[in-house]
Amino acid sequence: MMGRSIVSTIILLCAFSAFAENAYTNHAGNVVSGVVVALDARTATISNATETAKLPLSIFPESEQRRIAADIGQPRVPVAVKRAIAGVEKAMARSRKRAEKGLCTKEESEAFCTKSATALRNYLDKQVKEGVITTTERKALGIY
Repeated sequence: MMGRSIVSTIILLCAFSAFAENAYTNHAGNVVSGVVVALDARTATISNATETAKLPLSIFPESEQRRIAADIGQPRVPVAVKRAIAGVEKAMARSRKRAEKGLCTKEESEAFCTKSATALRNYLDKQVKEGVITTTERKALGIY
């Protein structure tokens, strides 16, 4: 059961939805509008033209929680996607190290890194198309 202050805050945030950039729908179907200004494991702080509210993430469905996290630049992507990104980043770092040590040419390393970055972008685009991650999460990852 939500307290009166949370319900009041949600109602006020809903009333000003036309002025905010983002809108998030909670489990009850109420819309909370504003910009996410802070996020931790349990709460999101959302601000609009009239007020700032600290709301429990539990009032939002998982899909909205992920969108909130992505909107503030902290995407919560599946482990498989995180592993793919980390793997490519490690491979590119190894290639650059090899070039520094003279084990391959700088041009070979740059070509490998370009090819790897392209493959990662294609993989992430495919994950968006398949619905594994959202477009917002894809953008928040910063890998274009």
